[in-house]
Amino acid sequence: MGQHQPKIVVLSATTTTAVDSTGSAPTTTTTAALAPMVRSRPMELTIPAIGVTTSVGTLGLQSDGTVEVPSSAQTTGWYDGGPAPGQMGSAVILGHVDSYLGPGKFFNLKLLKAGDLIHVKAADGVVATFSVNRVVEYPKVSFPNQLVYGPHGTIALQLVTCGGVFDHATGHYLSNIVVYSTLASSAGPATAAP
Repeated sequence: MGQHQPKIVVLSATTTTAVDSTGSAPTTTTTAALAPMVRSRPMELTIPAIGVTTSVGTLGLQSDGTVEVPSSAQTTGWYDGGPAPGQMGSAVILGHVDSYLGPGKFFNLKLLKAGDLIHVKAADGVVATFSVNRVVEYPKVSFPNQLVYGPHGTIALQLVTCGGVFDHATGHYLSNIVVYSTLASSAGPATAAP
């Protein structure tokens, strides 16, 4: 039986040179720019920093034009009207913060920090790993749809849940928490070496 090696997809590399604050010798870092992945439905989402592993369903649009939400607080859903995770553009996965039964899968989403990793396993077996850039809370009345769902020339994944103040009169949170992340790596299913 042959060696098993993951497939790593690289488009190009960029080199960055930096001089530290003492003005001593520069350090050079080479960063690989990743090629967009082929469209494949996300099946599993793992966020190690907050202990989340969950299945990913598929979401579309409701009759009023807003994005559907997952049917359960214990799963998540990918908006399939946009890119799949790993494709060029902004892929979006939504999940509930909680329900009357208790915490949802995205209960601790707001605790993520820059550099935390998010892994998305697709139906074709490829795992895309994203690195968190920032976490932002937006009032629902001024939610930035284009910023969250629109293309920005990067391979991005946004995670969205509710947050902020809970309005007991309406039974809804007044804000959304958005985690912005960019593709850090992708690895295909193990393949036998020749």
